[in-house]
Amino acid sequence: MALSSWLPRRLRLATKAWLYAARRIAVRTFRSYEAADLLRAIRSLGVAPGDAVMLHSAFEPHHGFRGSVNDLINVFLQAVGPSGHLLMVSLPYRSSSLAYLQSGKRFDVRRTPSMMGMVSEIFRRRAGVLRSLHPTHPILVFGPQAKQFVAAHPLCRYPCGPGTPFDELARADGKVLFFNAEFGTMTFFHWLEHMVHQQLPFALYTDEPFEVPVIDADGNSRTVTTYAFTLDAIRRRRFERFEQAMHERGAIRSRRVGNSRLLAVDLKDAIACTQDMLRAGRLFYDIDDLAAAIHRKPPG
Repeated sequence: MALSSWLPRRLRLATKAWLYAARRIAVRTFRSYEAADLLRAIRSLGVAPGDAVMLHSAFEPHHGFRGSVNDLINVFLQAVGPSGHLLMVSLPYRSSSLAYLQSGKRFDVRRTPSMMGMVSEIFRRRAGVLRSLHPTHPILVFGPQAKQFVAAHPLCRYPCGPGTPFDELARADGKVLFFNAEFGTMTFFHWLEHMVHQQLPFALYTDEPFEVPVIDADGNSRTVTTYAFTLDAIRRRRFERFEQAMHERGAIRSRRVGNSRLLAVDLKDAIACTQDMLRAGRLFYDIDDLAAAIHRKPPG
């Protein structure tokens, strides 16, 4: 490699490293915060002891939290208290549920890692955390009724529908928190999709379910029967329309603490928003004439 091309690359790498270090120093000096500061911010978003909360999160040094990932998890557990429940998503893939099922990989509820980030994976390994036995949408739960949240999931043919941890969270009037994560990461969105799927002029799920071999918490081989979301449904999704509708009704609360951003929503508001969008014929999909399709297709 010629010196003329080698030197600029070295300079670029050195500059990038310097800027990264300078950013960390600036955040640590001016934008960092303690666990108590984070807890106050969570409380200001309406989270109280006894709540059931699904957390979506990202953890990076530049976010400013003074502590480890376990310290961070402890704050959220403190926020819901001993009578509350903390949930996280632990999907075993970064693609789509359909692609994952087609890959033939075997899901082991004990060992298959979460691909939803460091916080989710460390939470998965924490003593007392239960993971639902479902190959495409396994949910992590900690709390006194954790078994109730996860028990029926392997029997549910719809991964985020009736009987799933998402359904239990809705029954508990739960909340969703986002810690340095975009609102678009809201996995509960799939429960909302299921709520309206019979009104859609396209198939949300595959025609036939998959028979999926899994390994349960006792190390036994089992089979879970589940539908997957169709590629057509994935392509048609327009989550930004749901986000805009939630903003318009003031249903997304936001706080900053140090260099971190938190968002919070009540599921009752997300459900009401979806029902209103359905009535107005403007759901969160790319459909030419949704209103006409809805009127042609009776509920149920």
